[in-house]
Amino acid sequence: MLPYDVLIRCKNEMADLPKVAKSLSSQVFPPNKVVFVDSGSTDGSREFALQQGYDVVDYVTDRFNYSESLNLGMECCSSPRVLVLSAHCILVTENSVERLLEAMDVFNAAGVFGRQIPTEHSSPLDVRDLLTVFGRERIIYEAHPFFHNAFSVIDRKAWEEVPFDDSVNGIEDRIWALELCKRGKKIVYEPNALVYHEHGLNQTSDPARALRVCKALASLHRDDVVEFSNEVLGV
Repeated sequence: MLPYDVLIRCKNEMADLPKVAKSLSSQVFPPNKVVFVDSGSTDGSREFALQQGYDVVDYVTDRFNYSESLNLGMECCSSPRVLVLSAHCILVTENSVERLLEAMDVFNAAGVFGRQIPTEHSSPLDVRDLLTVFGRERIIYEAHPFFHNAFSVIDRKAWEEVPFDDSVNGIEDRIWALELCKRGKKIVYEPNALVYHEHGLNQTSDPARALRVCKALASLHRDDVVEFSNEVLGV
């Protein structure tokens, strides 16, 4: 398997960051380096990353943008593959990353994302969403992909060809995956690669977040958004 770097984006994640770091250091196939993009943490997260020997990159802005933070981190990675891992997603097994990389090799994929399972602290809404979306069967997408970069491996050449679109702020992972499929690439869901993700897909039931995500989704699902929804979303 080709070597990989890790890209972690963080703001005030000390509640989970030590467990994430421990799960990462226990992988049977270790990374070349960890790039840690910090967005102004004040709880010791940045200092912890420095103690771990991570390459810390500061991303401090008045208007946080998911795509910008991802692109900034990707620019600092040098290995042919990059594991994108949320700072509160804890790898379940010692071969969680290896399973993603194997799927990338087998299916010659531009991106592979793994299965996210809830923790004992997840809300019922998050448990419902995670168990509904992340099933036990592998899926190979070639036209209309789902993709989630809380736990995913990205081919760096694919990212160089298609960086994340910083004109959108939300579902940048799905927009990226769709563009790669349009170019003849594959996206794979690998259920045998596992992480714990307490907060789930939709941050429980935050209406403001839901509205922002729906506005972004409207660009992908124009034919599925009915007239009433257009009026509500303001798109």
